[in-house]
Amino acid sequence: MHGHIKSDKVDNVAYANIISTDIKPQAIEQLIQNGQPQFGVFSQVKQINYLDYYSPLISQKPLSNWRKDFKANQFCFVQIIEPPFRVCLALATIKIATSAFVYVYNEETAQLEIGEALQPVTRRSAFKGDHYQGQMSFTHSKLSLTLGFTPEQVSIELDSQYLAVHAKLERQQQPLAICTPTGRRGWTFTQKEPLSAASGEIIIKAGAQITADSQQQKLELSKTTRANLDWTLGYMRHETNWFWTCINSYLADGRHFLLNLSMGVNETGLSENACWLDGEIFYLPPVLFERKDTNDSSANTWHIYHRSLGWSSVDIDLTFTPIRVYKKTDNFGVVASIFEQWLGEYSGEIRLAGQVLRLDKVMGLAEDHFAKW
Repeated sequence: MHGHIKSDKVDNVAYANIISTDIKPQAIEQLIQNGQPQFGVFSQVKQINYLDYYSPLISQKPLSNWRKDFKANQFCFVQIIEPPFRVCLALATIKIATSAFVYVYNEETAQLEIGEALQPVTRRSAFKGDHYQGQMSFTHSKLSLTLGFTPEQVSIELDSQYLAVHAKLERQQQPLAICTPTGRRGWTFTQKEPLSAASGEIIIKAGAQITADSQQQKLELSKTTRANLDWTLGYMRHETNWFWTCINSYLADGRHFLLNLSMGVNETGLSENACWLDGEIFYLPPVLFERKDTNDSSANTWHIYHRSLGWSSVDIDLTFTPIRVYKKTDNFGVVASIFEQWLGEYSGEIRLAGQVLRLDKVMGLAEDHFAKW
């Protein structure tokens, strides 16, 4: 595994009470109440009943359910890490088009194997229920993917030319669940959370270039397998752009560490930034992303940091150095997307909850995504 994360206690007593675990967000049964979304950070939202949403800003008269369903964007991303391999997969629909991708990255050789497919509207796809009781599926000759959701677990069935995944991933008790206004026309809900493997396997098929001899390789998932979920649904701006950081690793003392940072989309007075230490969530303040693109590849770093204005003692100062990228560009006129998900190394410090987390070349993801939908 690339790099390591070291945890040091902070000498300054002021850091001892940075984050109060006594302040707990509430859990709610349904996101939409009396036709309107409930905005805020929640400990749990059991049902995303988005078809109950009514907004005169979208239309001056009530919309039929099929039109509300058509206007709602939905996507899900899952990362599974079984060293030296890192598997990232996603399924997304904007109803005009539906796409899926999977890639597997070998951290020892920096090789990347990609599978992807795109279909018009929701052809051979299905989106039922939500993130706790539901299913998302996509069938294409190049890639098939089914994601199942229950309150206890997330199941994955994926098959592509060089990769297959069969997995049941256990959910933990403290997800990040947030809903915020999005522009003038709507709202966006996202849930992000660490997962652990209950059972399953990753099969890298014969012919894949990321194995030493191109022979089939089977990886059994175990309790040490790292995974995380990102599930989003909403009525987003016509033009949307966001940056995103995700680190899923272990500290030097053996604790599991998951970090989620973003800039864009879920920001109106709230932040979807958080980290988890052995499943315990710590909410983090907003951050800024600065991406440097130069002719010198060694200088193409990203800076992710929190600019303290005196109201927060949390300190975030990270540098991301890109290594490989999964990039996909689509342009259909009224609908367009420039999607870049980079794999690379993070270095820097995060100060929170009476300790300093020092990152030294820790492998993680960084995303830059522009969408017109």
